[in-house]
Amino acid sequence: ILIGYVWADEPRATGCTIAIGLDAEQTDAAADALAQQFWAVRDGFQFGVTAATVDECIQLAMAETETPVVISDSGDNPTAGGVGDIPFVLSRLLALGAESALVAAITDGSAVTACADAGVGTTVALSIGGKQDAIHGQPLPVEATVVSLHDVSWPANPRAGVAVTINHVAVVQVEGVTVVLTERRTPFHRIQTFTQLGLDPHGYQIVVVKMGYLVPEINQLAKRALLALSPGAVNQDIENLPYKRLRRPMYPMDR
Repeated sequence: ILIGYVWADEPRATGCTIAIGLDAEQTDAAADALAQQFWAVRDGFQFGVTAATVDECIQLAMAETETPVVISDSGDNPTAGGVGDIPFVLSRLLALGAESALVAAITDGSAVTACADAGVGTTVALSIGGKQDAIHGQPLPVEATVVSLHDVSWPANPRAGVAVTINHVAVVQVEGVTVVLTERRTPFHRIQTFTQLGLDPHGYQIVVVKMGYLVPEINQLAKRALLALSPGAVNQDIENLPYKRLRRPMYPMDR
């Protein structure tokens, strides 16, 4: 079974079944039978964790007494094809008055440079993110206090454990939100990635990471995991994506 690629607005970007055999009639029948099994369970799909709008996720997280609550900024997941620089979740945290929140991370090399030029302890005007994906996000103007600056060697391949990538990083405070700004797209899949920056994610009410389902180490951190249906190149709210070329009718858009 090939499940298709929902973010490609192409007629052929659909699910399909493939069977290989020596008898054409039997092979076609096997493929049809598998397709029918696939189709029969379509209404059983659900996310593995609570999935909601960005505002709903933030409000749920703010109401929790067991913390931290980890919110996946799933639409801008850089390990799935997102650019990692959309500041929408940050903007909503600020608008909703979140306190004790940590956002890791937003890719913005120019903001990191501005923080480095200003120096630790200073307050600087920044336009965070929204520079690589202008379709889904715009730069967010903020007044930020520079907490710390880092030149970090992180593994290009975490499994190999070989540190070859130098990443310039700034940690800033914007009202009640601590924000990690990185020169390069950086998934925060390990607690060590936080602690290298002097951050303890256990100490926050809300931790926002740009990923889909949480990787095991971050899932262990979370007292509750929430998947935000956030804007971005890999927006998980597929029923409402603006398809123009997709073959129709198509499930789940046309139920």
